[in-house]
Amino acid sequence: MKTGVTLFLTGAVLLCWSAACYAAEYVSREEFAALQREIIELRGLVQELKTVIKQQQETIQALEAEPHAEERTTASVDKEDSHKVAAREKDHNIEELLGNIKPRISATGDFVANLSDDRHMRTEDDRFDLRGVDIDFIGEIDEVARAYFNISYHDDDLSLEEGYLDAWDVLPFKTDVRLGRFRVNFGLLNTIHPHALTQVDYPAIYRVFLGHEGYIDEGVGIAGEFPSLWKSPFSYTVQVVNGKRHEHEDEDEHEEEVRPYKRLKDFDDTVYIGRLKNRIALRDNLSLDWGLSGLTGRFEETGDAPRYYLEGADLTLTWHPFQETYKRLQWQTESFLSQVEGTRRETSHGLYSFIDYRFAPKWSGGVRYDYTQLPLNSRDHLREYSLYLTHQYSPNNRLRVQVKNAQRNFAKDTTELFLQWTFTLGRHEHLEGAEH
Repeated sequence: MKTGVTLFLTGAVLLCWSAACYAAEYVSREEFAALQREIIELRGLVQELKTVIKQQQETIQALEAEPHAEERTTASVDKEDSHKVAAREKDHNIEELLGNIKPRISATGDFVANLSDDRHMRTEDDRFDLRGVDIDFIGEIDEVARAYFNISYHDDDLSLEEGYLDAWDVLPFKTDVRLGRFRVNFGLLNTIHPHALTQVDYPAIYRVFLGHEGYIDEGVGIAGEFPSLWKSPFSYTVQVVNGKRHEHEDEDEHEEEVRPYKRLKDFDDTVYIGRLKNRIALRDNLSLDWGLSGLTGRFEETGDAPRYYLEGADLTLTWHPFQETYKRLQWQTESFLSQVEGTRRETSHGLYSFIDYRFAPKWSGGVRYDYTQLPLNSRDHLREYSLYLTHQYSPNNRLRVQVKNAQRNFAKDTTELFLQWTFTLGRHEHLEGAEH
């Protein structure tokens, strides 16, 4: 019996030993050593993560201890002011200086198709038009200056449309300076590129008083602020430019009238421009922006040439009446009044007004009314009614449909259907509020 138990125990031990040896074939010594190395590396990574987290916690505690940290990071800072703050808070080490030299570049295409039949569209218009390609270069030079260049392609014409330098707080009373070629700061829309407008085209008063693509000229300007009796300060700009308006070769083909005569925008002498604007917060969800603009010069460089004056007034009411933050109603209106001295004083005026409703995160639509007399010939006038719908696929991709009925007493009436597609390669920035 004892011998049988001994043999049984011996067999059991041999069986267990063989099973262990059989299982050991699945993990070699090399594999076990590699596993140990990976465990050691993981321990090192965990230790590095602990160090990084500790440093971040110390940085957060230091920022919270500073007296004005919350004020510097508040979302109420204007877009233009944020550029200034970001530029001035840099330490300017070698890496950041190299980053500043490299500008932000974008290219925007603006394609417009006129889908009207031949009877209801103007004969001088193309049915399909790559209205423009804008290549923008934007970059901070140092803590007090930024450069902007815009190269525009339009109807086989490639030109430097804008190129200017902004310098912040370089004059007393925190006065900014702009010099170079730029869109003059007259009215609400002249500083906005055509592809960035709320509708397909500029309102009629801009096209007949300042030109089909706005007024661009070379000169210098200053900008600043002064306090008001309410919370928001007044902003002002004063500019002096050559009076040689930048235009593309075929711009006359886009004019609203067929009768040839000198236009207010055909000046050829020094022009002086001023603008004043302010915002009033009526409620938490309701704000009113208003502004006044003025422009004056002579048609020729001679002292006896007629002097012209152009004044503008604008109002923008923005209302968020719904709980959904993306829903927004905006009413915008603007009027121009011009006077020309000479043997016969000529006065002309015009206005536009539109309501824009953003009813979904990517959808908006509205209506616009235009009326204007033609400068230097107030007997001729133009009246337009526009209806539009916009779909913003993304910040860089937008589709718009617009119907416009135009009634003229100097040429045929038209009813046109436009399809606009705007697309951007790169991060495109519109320097809103950069008024100098």
